Amino acid sequence: MTMEKLRKNLKKNLRNSVSTKKRLYFMILSLVLIFMLNFLAFSPSTVVKQISMTKNISSAYLNNEINTILSETTDAEVVRMLPYDFSAPKTKPDKNNFFTEDKKTCYKDSTIEVTCWKEVSKINKAEVCFADIKIKHPSQFRRQWANGDYNSNKTQYPTNIFRLSNGVVGMSSDFYKFRRFGVIVQYGKVICDRRSTNSRQKYLDVLTIDYNGDFHIWNDSELSEHIRQHGADDIMLSFTFGPALIRDGVPYDPAVEKDYPLGEPYMRSGRAAIGQIGKLHYLLCTFGVPGLQRYRMAEVMAEKNCTTAYNLDGGQSGTMIIKNRVYNKIAYKGSERPMSDVLYFCSAE
Repeated sequence: MTMEKLRKNLKKNLRNSVSTKKRLYFMILSLVLIFMLNFLAFSPSTVVKQISMTKNISSAYLNNEINTILSETTDAEVVRMLPYDFSAPKTKPDKNNFFTEDKKTCYKDSTIEVTCWKEVSKINKAEVCFADIKIKHPSQFRRQWANGDYNSNKTQYPTNIFRLSNGVVGMSSDFYKFRRFGVIVQYGKVICDRRSTNSRQKYLDVLTIDYNGDFHIWNDSELSEHIRQHGADDIMLSFTFGPALIRDGVPYDPAVEKDYPLGEPYMRSGRAAIGQIGKLHYLLCTFGVPGLQRYRMAEVMAEKNCTTAYNLDGGQSGTMIIKNRVYNKIAYKGSERPMSDVLYFCSAE
């Protein structure tokens, strides 16, 4: 039985079923049959319409098929997902879904809502840019490397990396190629776990995102030990820069930053940060020159209701992107800096 026939049968059965028990019976039976197809030797063209039959892609495809069927036959909401791998979404954002409202740049479809706006800081009159993002599924939170390869020795402008990722909105992240230490995990695969050779360094904060899309902040030594003992299967993405700006709703204490080796904490500098506001609800922020000390950046994120926030590589690296263009005024030289990676959010339609 082909996937298309299975879909038609499921719809027919659900529509003709009178009782809740019958609907549940046919739903369970059909789901079992669908997952059986994933393990039988059907040709990829029959099962996934010419999409490569990898574990991640087939799982995403089946999830989307099931949700589409259920949404057409019941009141269930469609929750589409993307493969948990290094691939970019196949579909570009729909240009018709971008719009301007109250001087804010927005994007909205059934899987993602984005609102970008600019403010003048009350602290020092600097330009502050925000992007408020709500997604339907954690797989829409992604990361991309220069030239599409973590091991690439080359860097690219953030907009060039972003453009190839088919994202809706994104930002520079931790510029991992600028140093050779930290803990970086992507979809359960540890691709870097090294300590700094700086004898003064006591620790680094690492941001991890789990498969529910929730933020967690670790001491790098504790995270390394966790990975050694339990593996990294529970980690979707991680970033190493820091430090934490907000942890468990509490802004970071500047007194503990004294020996933190990254980001020039006590200098007035352009900043970049990411925060989580709620379930699958995030905030990106870039703070322009004349900049501010890092503990003040924690205050900025707290004012926007972030319960967890994390400092990313700022200065000239801090770049926010929407509609494939730089949204903020980049600090210092005013132009993009070639770098190794971006984080981004995309549609799953």
